[in-house]
Amino acid sequence: MADRYVALLKPWHEMLAKGLTTTPEFDDPTRSDTHAWSAHPAFDLPTIVAGIRPASPGFETVQIEPALGDLQWTEASMPYPRGGMIRVKCERTKAGTKATVTLPEALHGELVWQGRSYPLRSGEQQILLPNSLPKIF
Repeated sequence: MADRYVALLKPWHEMLAKGLTTTPEFDDPTRSDTHAWSAHPAFDLPTIVAGIRPASPGFETVQIEPALGDLQWTEASMPYPRGGMIRVKCERTKAGTKATVTLPEALHGELVWQGRSYPLRSGEQQILLPNSLPKIF
């Protein structure tokens, strides 16, 4: 259900139009309170939409499983605990979804897309992912 996440963010899209400058606890346009739990998109966008997650204890390896939903592209980065940044960019094209992944030195893992796994190594790599898997009858 990760592909549905962005659609669930409608209240966050409406905040500025309501004059809110911080995330509200309730749908109350007269004031906004800063509550850490209501700022969850700051964590969920890189981990759910871009799909960056540790694949093993201590972040020894990484798993990247993007969930774009209706988005045409996403781009995110996450600091790696041992130094450097994990960067992910996905763009839908007519030929497929182009994934560009950059991993810090000595980090490896996998990119998961529509149930298929693609190996990842340190450095930058580009993978052309199918827009959809063929249906099997």
